[in-house]
Amino acid sequence: MSDTLTQMHPTERLRVSQLHHAFGRYRVLQGIDLQVSAGECVVLLGANGSGKSTLLALLATRLRVQQGSYHLVGLNVRAEAEEMRGRLLFVGHHTHLYGHLTPVENLLFFADLHQLSPSQEQLRQVVQTVGLEKFADQPVRWFSAGMRKRLALGRMLLSQPDLLLLDEPYSALDQQGVNWLNQVLRHFLSMGGMLVMASHDPERVAALPHRPLYLRRGQLFDSREDAA
Repeated sequence: MSDTLTQMHPTERLRVSQLHHAFGRYRVLQGIDLQVSAGECVVLLGANGSGKSTLLALLATRLRVQQGSYHLVGLNVRAEAEEMRGRLLFVGHHTHLYGHLTPVENLLFFADLHQLSPSQEQLRQVVQTVGLEKFADQPVRWFSAGMRKRLALGRMLLSQPDLLLLDEPYSALDQQGVNWLNQVLRHFLSMGGMLVMASHDPERVAALPHRPLYLRRGQLFDSREDAA
């Protein structure tokens, strides 16, 4: 077992220590410390520009860590970023779906990209689970924003990641979609998955057991009062 892992709590599977990030002279994140355990949901709250999306992008390895450390399930981002990408799934504002492809074809493209081998039945089951079976043979370009978001979120059912990163997951979803998403996320957490999400919708997040954290001026706080 690595030294890093022996220093972590047995249930901790994600640890960020003294993470800093800047765009030019603008410091976005300053000394972020974060630990997430198996089966835990962390919700990042804060005003626009507080650094929520930047922190998610760093956790998703879409931005390079400039200063600090980041470990996920025993992997070090500085040496094993590629392996880390195979253990997580990030769904942001852009769904990264191909408009000329059907839902099944989009899922198959995602599966090939992540070296997964689902059967046609499994692909169809995901489409049914996200409530798009009536549109299974239609190009995604005709889908509403909510339908696209459902399909993008459905990719987690294929990859079964250790870490799920969601940026404003409830946007564009109607109440039925919100109920579906919360049900899927509760199951994901019950299986030991880790969830970190940014959300402006505390009422919808309230349906999930979660730990709220507050970002203000690039720093992370445990309570709204401390972040004031």
